[in-house]
Amino acid sequence: MSHRVSVSSADFIRNIGHWQNEALRRPISITHHGRERLVLAAPEEFNAGVAAEASIKSALSELRADADAVLENLEDGFLAFDSMLRVKRSNAIAEAFVGRSRDLLQGASAADFMPQPLGLVLHERLQRVMRTRKPETFEASVQDRHISVRIFPMSDGAAVLFANTTEQHDQRLKLGEANALCAATNSHPQAAGIKLDASGRVREIHNGFFAWSGFQKEDVIGHRFTDLVPPSQRREVSELLEAATQGGGPQQIELTLLGKQGQEVSGLLTLAPIQTEFITHGLMAVWVCTGAAAIGANRAA
Repeated sequence: MSHRVSVSSADFIRNIGHWQNEALRRPISITHHGRERLVLAAPEEFNAGVAAEASIKSALSELRADADAVLENLEDGFLAFDSMLRVKRSNAIAEAFVGRSRDLLQGASAADFMPQPLGLVLHERLQRVMRTRKPETFEASVQDRHISVRIFPMSDGAAVLFANTTEQHDQRLKLGEANALCAATNSHPQAAGIKLDASGRVREIHNGFFAWSGFQKEDVIGHRFTDLVPPSQRREVSELLEAATQGGGPQQIELTLLGKQGQEVSGLLTLAPIQTEFITHGLMAVWVCTGAAAIGANRAA
C-alpha cells in the first residue's frame, strides 16, 4: 500500500468521520499505545495490494515451474542438499545414475547412495564448500564410468552437478596413445607417417622421410602423394587411395618412393581412412623402408 498516516485510536474515535474521509485518499494507520493496530483503507487500495500479492505468487509459481523444467532437461545430474547435507531435491538424470527413485533419495546423505569411495569424497567436499562458500570441481572414476563433478554453495546447503564424461575421457586416452605412436613413428629412421587429405594430397609427413629423400617440408606438403611415386606405380597407387577413401578399409602395397635426386627406395605402405561418423576426411599412412641399403648409401653420400 501507499504511504499512510498514523492516528491514535482515541483521536480516530473522536473524529471518525474526518478519518473515514481521509482514508479515501490514503490509508490510515490506527495505533494503540503507540503501536500500529489496524489500517483503514479504501477498497481500491486494499484490492490493489491483494492483486499485487496474487501477481507475485503467480510469478513465483511460474518461476518454480520453469526451474523444474530446466532441472529435468539438464544433461547433467543435479542434487541439492540442505544444511544437514541431506538430499532435498534431485532430477531424473541423478536418480537414474544412482539407481534410486526421488522418494528414496529424499533425506539421504551422499555416502548413503553414491558408490564408494565417491560417496565419502562427495560428502567431505560438500562440507568444505558449505564452510568456505566457494565452488569446487573434480573428476572421478565410478566402476566403468568417468564423471566430472561441480559442487557449489546455495542459500541453505549446497548442490552438486555431475556429468558422465566417459566418452570424452576415453577419447583423451586414445588421443594420448595416438600422439605417442606418432612420436615413435616420427623418430624411427626407416619409417614415415604420412597424412593425406581426401583428395590424396600430403598434409603431414614425418621426419623419417626427409632424412633419406633430401626433400624439405615445403617441397612435399600440399602436393599429390602420387608425385612421390615412380610413373609405373602411380595408377595403382591412385586406385588404392580411392578404394581406401571410399570406405574400403586399411590397404597395403609394396611401394617405391622417389627422393629429390631421383633415387628410388623400396618399402611397404599401409594406409587407413580417417573417419568420423562414417565420413572419410582423409587417410593416414605408414611407409616402412625395406631397402635399407639404399638409405644407407644415400646417407653416406
